[in-house]
Formats: sequence, C-alpha cells, structure tokens
Amino acid sequence: MDASKLSCTTVTFGGKLTAKLNAMKAAGFGATEIWPRDYYEHNEGPDIALNMLQELQLAPSCYQNLRNFEGMPETQRARKSAIATQLFDQMRVLGCETLVLCSNIAPDSSPDEGRIAADLQMLGDLATPYGVRVAWEPICWGRWVKDYRDAWRILQKVNHPNIGLVLDSFHVLALNLPVEPIADIPREKIFFVELADMPGGTLDFLEVSRSFRLFPGEGVTPIESFVEQVRNTGYDSFWSVEVFNTYYQTLDVNEVARRAMNSLRRYVA
Repeated sequence: MDASKLSCTTVTFGGKLTAKLNAMKAAGFGATEIWPRDYYEHNEGPDIALNMLQELQLAPSCYQNLRNFEGMPETQRARKSAIATQLFDQMRVLGCETLVLCSNIAPDSSPDEGRIAADLQMLGDLATPYGVRVAWEPICWGRWVKDYRDAWRILQKVNHPNIGLVLDSFHVLALNLPVEPIADIPREKIFFVELADMPGGTLDFLEVSRSFRLFPGEGVTPIESFVEQVRNTGYDSFWSVEVFNTYYQTLDVNEVARRAMNSLRRYVA
C-alpha cells in the first residue's frame, strides 16, 4: 500500500500538533485527518499548522467536520450554510479536498428524505466553487440515518459529484450491519474510509466511540471482512485510523503512532 494513502487522525494523540505530526511521519503515515482545533492551535495562527504539514510532507486526508446540516429547520439554513463555507475556506488554504459531514443527531432535524437529499444537494453546490467535496458519514447514533445502506440510497437521489460517502468500520460494525452490500457501491462515490475497533460489552455506542475505541485488530469487530468488501469496490484512496481513546492520549505519541500504523498495515498492507 502506498504510504501516501495511509492516514491517522490527530485526536488519537495527546499533546500538541507538532509532536503528533512528527510521530505520524516517523511511523510512516503519509496523511492525517485535520480538525479546526489543529488549524487554530497555535497563537501565531493557522499558517503554523500549514507549514508543519508541508515540511513533513503530510497530506490533509480530510477535514473534520461539519455537523447537523441536513434536514435542519429552514430558520437555521443560512447559519449552517455559512458554517460550511467557513470550513471550505479553511480547507482551501490547507489544500484539503474532503470535508466530513456526520449524519444529523439534532432533535429538531427532519426525517424527511426529500428534505435531507435537497440539503445535501445544496451543500454540494456550495462546495463546487471551492473545488472541494463533502463525504457524508452515517454515524451509529445518527437520529435518522445510521445505516450506510440508507445513506447510499439517499445519495443516489442526490446524485451530486461533490457529495459522497464515508465508510467507517466502527459505525458499520457497531450496528452489526452486513458488509457485503458495500461491494455494490461505486468506488468513485466512496470518498473516505476509516478503521477503528471496539471492545466487547454493553456500553452505549456514543460512550465507546468517544472514549474507548481501539486500534484495528485489538477489539472484537470483523475488520477484515469490512476491508475486503471495500477493496471489492476498487477503492484506491485514503485509509485512515480514526480512534478516540482517552487512555491512548496519555501515552507517548511515538508509541501511539507505531501502534496505529501496525494496526493499519495488518489490513491494508
């Protein structure tokens, strides 16, 4: 696997961005997920983050993230659109192509799929002049869309070149969804793929996701089957380790980066 397509998110690590990026580079990663807090971490402004990425030759694999956009009340549409364009502006400076949009969890959002599709269409139109695209991620605690098969069905109605899908093994496998239908999704509509594992038990999905995710292969989910079906689509873009674990954030960043890389290469070497 081309190292330039191997990515890890900065939130896996504790400490400052400089140490995180250096650890990722030393471990062999060629890319990293970037968050607005990384972009604005340094008092001297976002140029510091941009310069670090360029010096280390780490590509921004995606920008995390836009939330609660599709299906929101009409009164919020202008504000949500303004937030999206602010993120697009930041991405243009970073040279980042893909913004992640998590499926909506807001209690005042609408379940109407026509409305959801129309909002995604509008978001794709907003992204077009910036030369960026939006990857919609069905999260397992999503209010209306949590199953990737439902997300893909809606995206077919949207049919916008700048709107595609995130496939995250955690969200797919936490719900014990079948992975075979992944192979039927056109590879050009899979904009980003993330891997994470989870422990066994009965904790709430949200609690596990935000504090107890594990590196691929360290938990109980069938990562290999998920990866196999993604490969069957012909997908050839980024594979990213996205692990939120409060304990990992207490460890040495170089140890964490090596574990992340070893876990990723186990499946996509």
